[in-house]
Amino acid sequence: MKPTTKQPIVRQLDETEPIDCPFGHVRRIVTGGEGGVANVHVVQVTKGTPHVHAGYDEIYYVLSGSGTITLGQETHPLRPGSVAVIPAGVPHALEANSDEQLEFVIFGTPPMAIDDERAKPRRV
Repeated sequence: MKPTTKQPIVRQLDETEPIDCPFGHVRRIVTGGEGGVANVHVVQVTKGTPHVHAGYDEIYYVLSGSGTITLGQETHPLRPGSVAVIPAGVPHALEANSDEQLEFVIFGTPPMAIDDERAKPRRV
């Protein structure tokens, strides 16, 4: 795969179409290696199934809602302002508290297409 050149990008959340997933939806604002810095996705979900990324690090920044994230064998609370750093290879899953939805930003590195084998979520 050809290395991505870093370049400035400005995108708008309200101009990014949501993509439905089993427990909510995701807006892939910057993805596919655009910009060469990080993928940036905004996610709204009630639950995320346990999965792992082989070669893709993620940082979650919680905007709204509360719940938990399980990283490996440890479960941690989430609330607005929480940050979770998830290195490649660490199994993770999250769940919103009852009657809530978690909204968070995912910063994924290195920037790459979501269908790249290194970034593809694999169930654990």
